[in-house]
Amino acid sequence: MRSRKEVVSLLKGLKAEMTASFGVTQLGVFTPPLPGNDALHVIAAFSEDRDLLDMAALSCFIEKRAGQKIVLISLKGLRDQLTPCIMQAEPLTGAQVLLFQKEIIRSITDIELFCRGMIYEVFLSDAKTSNAVLSHIRTIGILSSCIPDEYKEASPSVPWDALSALPGMISPCYGTDLRLIWNFVQRRLPEIREAIEALPGMNRSKEGARRRFF
Repeated sequence: MRSRKEVVSLLKGLKAEMTASFGVTQLGVFTPPLPGNDALHVIAAFSEDRDLLDMAALSCFIEKRAGQKIVLISLKGLRDQLTPCIMQAEPLTGAQVLLFQKEIIRSITDIELFCRGMIYEVFLSDAKTSNAVLSHIRTIGILSSCIPDEYKEASPSVPWDALSALPGMISPCYGTDLRLIWNFVQRRLPEIREAIEALPGMNRSKEGARRRFF
């Protein structure tokens, strides 16, 4: 695996080609503040006429040239709350961890809203709802994997490791067991919501009231 210095030198030499081919206007390499992220992390800005396929092609281009897997982030898509971690290399703060936890609750709330008053047979036949639920379950898993170990250890009532593994349980290629998904939504999500909402700083009553009505 190339060192950070070698990768930066390589990318600088390829900048003109990446600008012409993919519309890259800015490019940088950063060390992620999130746990379990060992891949090379690159942040890029694109010209206004480019689209998601250009970003995907840039990721493939860098991986091929660098000879290693990368995580590519668009500068314009970067959360404002995480900008200090990326641009100034500041460590992840409690407020940012709280953001991830609240986003997990937001996804759980949306799943509950989508499935409210629904029976399994309808869920099974309603591709729009089931796909929306799967998308939010992936989000819950990805966000859970971003919680630092010290916060996970301080909240053992939340099954963080199992939640982090959720995206791997959803397979567009081989298929996904929707009965398991449905049982998870009905039986486990309410308990997980309660456990996360009970964590320090979550302001359970206010957050719940804001998301209950629409």
